Amino acid sequence: MNSSAQPDRLSDLPDVLLVLIISCLSFKQCVQTSLLSKRWGSLHLERRNVSFKESDFLSPSVFADPIRRVLARTAFVGYMRRWVARMGDQPMDTFGISISDPQTYLDVIESLIAFAVQKRVKSLVLDFSNPAWRTFHNVNREELVVKIPQSVYDLTTLESLKKLKSVSFGWMELKNIQPLLKRLESLTMHDCWGLDFERISGDMIRELAIKDCDFFLTCILDLPRVDIFKYSGDILCFEFDRMNAVISEVDLDFQVLDTDDYNEATEGGMLCQLLNNLLDNGRRCATTLTVCLFLLKRIPLAVSPHLLRRMRTKHLVLKTKLHPKEFNGIRLLLINCPNLETLTLDLLPPSPTAVLSLIKVRDGTVPKVL
Repeated sequence: MNSSAQPDRLSDLPDVLLVLIISCLSFKQCVQTSLLSKRWGSLHLERRNVSFKESDFLSPSVFADPIRRVLARTAFVGYMRRWVARMGDQPMDTFGISISDPQTYLDVIESLIAFAVQKRVKSLVLDFSNPAWRTFHNVNREELVVKIPQSVYDLTTLESLKKLKSVSFGWMELKNIQPLLKRLESLTMHDCWGLDFERISGDMIRELAIKDCDFFLTCILDLPRVDIFKYSGDILCFEFDRMNAVISEVDLDFQVLDTDDYNEATEGGMLCQLLNNLLDNGRRCATTLTVCLFLLKRIPLAVSPHLLRRMRTKHLVLKTKLHPKEFNGIRLLLINCPNLETLTLDLLPPSPTAVLSLIKVRDGTVPKVL
């Protein structure tokens, strides 16, 4: 039987259902479906979540070859231009751009951002990182400055603005970021620098994630509705203004500092103070608290580790190698978590990855391996 005679059941579906199906695909897969027929080619333009990724056009081998890289980037930029030019009045929720060395195509990037503003998107993702970067110290900052127009920060529909991996939105130059922060529900900062503001304040922010960012001295958090707080990087003097009485998840990771170059007593004291301030000396609760092995090794070495306050944490997650240097820190945290119901040991390499939970029941503690 001729396979071409087989009925195409997908094509029999109405457009509204096909658009829903296409929206479940990655943007790259969505574009591939546009080659099936003229109808599919028009339907893929109606998806509400759009993400242009340079990595979809440039493989690692192409990226490493200067000539092939230039040709592939030119094709990628041309594709973005053609796609936007074909867009009609369809609504859009998410718009993302991922391209390295943005200075080469600043005019294109600015036009795409203007397009996203015109569409009144809820989530704008801008990623100008280079695959070769590991931390913000690898970045040539002079070649990475991209000015975000004020229209982005005035966009009332914007709910999530993410700064991914070594991307700077020029925080030092922004004069009016507070209106934006007040509207956000989720704020993520990853490998950013020059963050000279002293306060992160937002009545709507429920999730704050900061990873390897270069803050100045101290930062005050004023987040009365925050439910998830994750911090990874150097020890920062955080102060906490209005915060939830109960925070569902707190994750503190200072593993980048796990060397012998630090004053153990000083670092231990700063970490104890951070925990006390975050949990408001026992008056604020982190339902789930995750800490790194650097914290476990340092807090018992503080000048006054006994000043660590009791916590109402119910689930304690310890990222550990079970090294003897960590045992006193583990003991100190367990003593100060009298309401603990679940203890999770996340064993880090070179130990085999395993999780051991101790679940408290009425008649005692029963170990259970997950």
